Amino acid sequence: MKIITVVTKDYRGLIADITECLTENQINIVSIDADLADTTALVRIRTDNNENAFNVLNDKGFKLVSRAGILVKVKDEPGALAKISRRLAESNVDIRGMNMVEQHDGANIVSISCHDEEKAKEVLKDILV
Repeated sequence: MKIITVVTKDYRGLIADITECLTENQINIVSIDADLADTTALVRIRTDNNENAFNVLNDKGFKLVSRAGILVKVKDEPGALAKISRRLAESNVDIRGMNMVEQHDGANIVSISCHDEEKAKEVLKDILV
């Protein structure tokens, strides 16, 4: 695990909450980067002990993504995952896993692991986070 991504609805103090949590557990932050996709915050963290950092942040209730993959944002409605799966299948992209990471404002953030990440990004470019 090289990078941990925190996925959550954005709020004032999010970075402070994350960094204080890691500091309290003696975890050194090597790098931290934050992006905003609509109202969803994506905070990418690299630490001197990512396994411990993952466990600590998870225990605090943060939604985390630790493995390689892409993040997409889809409507929270029946059939949304089926549409994504079909688009990838029709483009000959094998899905290795899908994980619902966060849900708010009528949408879901989904992490998708697949055999050809670059092709998947191209196929799903309209819904990438």
